[in-house]
Amino acid sequence: MATVRLLAFADLHLGKKKSPGVQWAYESLAGAAIRPDAIVFTGDLLDKKKATEADLADGIALFRHITRDLTLPLVHVWGNHDVGSGMIPRFPDLPGVHRPRGDGIEEIRVPGVPLLFHAANVVADPDPRDLLKDLPRVNEPGHVGVLHTEVEGQYTKNPCLPTTQEHLLSRGYGACLLGHVHSPVVLNDDPWIGWIGMGEMLEIDIPALG
Repeated sequence: MATVRLLAFADLHLGKKKSPGVQWAYESLAGAAIRPDAIVFTGDLLDKKKATEADLADGIALFRHITRDLTLPLVHVWGNHDVGSGMIPRFPDLPGVHRPRGDGIEEIRVPGVPLLFHAANVVADPDPRDLLKDLPRVNEPGHVGVLHTEVEGQYTKNPCLPTTQEHLLSRGYGACLLGHVHSPVVLNDDPWIGWIGMGEMLEIDIPALG
């Protein structure tokens, strides 16, 4: 079965003292064992308390580096810290960057990448909406969830698009790539469901759409 290689990271929190920083991101992207077909970022690019205009510029430059210099498509969602920073309206639309445009669950197709991404932005801080109950269920390979979420409140007390592990498993996706929790946590191995974690880069192969 054909597969698609994704490189995914999360929770960069630019401006935060303990942020891995953009230099970490540049080096980690360059250090991938195999060139990926696409990059995924699962939210909280900016820290809501500490991010400055310089951090916003760094985040924009990082996304441009991915799409222009590495010539890779980027799929991402906004997290609660991005919303809390107040800087989202000043983030430009960039060629090759794919993200939800509204406040619901959206399907994202990337030209040349045989996957269908199911993604949702956080739109408030906190964002306790029971939105993920509406994630579509599928019965074919090639679907990926890209979410900034808590799961059953086990790893964070900050309400953020709450869901359950059972519900995510029931959707039939090849993987659910999560942001919001800063430690890497794998809830399920196959299909992979978990939080990538701050300062971590996940390389994962997903079965392609048929």
